[in-house]
Amino acid sequence: MTESPSRPVGVDIRVLELLASKLCHDLVSPVGAIRNGLELIEEMQEDEEGGAAVGGFLGEAVKLIDHSSGQADRRLRVFRLAYGVAGRDQKGFGDARAAAAGYVEGGRTRLDWPERVPHDMTAQRRGVVKLVLNLVMLADEALTHGGLVSVAADGDETSGRITVTAAGRPGTLNAAAAAALAGTATAETLTPRTIHAYLAGRLAESDGFRIAVATESSERLVFTAAW
Repeated sequence: MTESPSRPVGVDIRVLELLASKLCHDLVSPVGAIRNGLELIEEMQEDEEGGAAVGGFLGEAVKLIDHSSGQADRRLRVFRLAYGVAGRDQKGFGDARAAAAGYVEGGRTRLDWPERVPHDMTAQRRGVVKLVLNLVMLADEALTHGGLVSVAADGDETSGRITVTAAGRPGTLNAAAAAALAGTATAETLTPRTIHAYLAGRLAESDGFRIAVATESSERLVFTAAW
């Protein structure tokens, strides 16, 4: 009889459950808004005597559906590269830059990621696209009142560094997220709010990246990943 390998199955399942909770939380709002827009259209179709008023409501419903479907699509594009297999083998920053810009679109965070970052050869490093997107998402989460997320790169495929800076108020990483990112948090203490930081740290480790976080001031947080 072959013995089952010894591994923390409970930890694996909890991490998966928390990740699923986060994804559902981030997508439920735009998807729910789409459903509300469709229900509004159905109600207007049942009431054919509204005239111009119905036409106005119909226009608003279409705008709601368009906005919400776009939001859901942009989030899925980021999740695909940040969490999925596709991001690990992605070469070049083009798709990641577009996905990150879409992720912050309509929010209080602005993105400063030039079309050609100096030392763009860092984008040839395996897993670096996944890494950058995870750091951009962490920086956005830290900027609870909005601000500016900047991306810079230095080096090449064999030796380099990625820097993601969050500038704004308060621009800090809370203790629970910092512990999750560093891997010092236990599975039992993780929550849907900290699971992204935990996963970002473990994905970075699996691809050989070293992550450092520095709070330069109450309004400036810097994530650095080196290899």
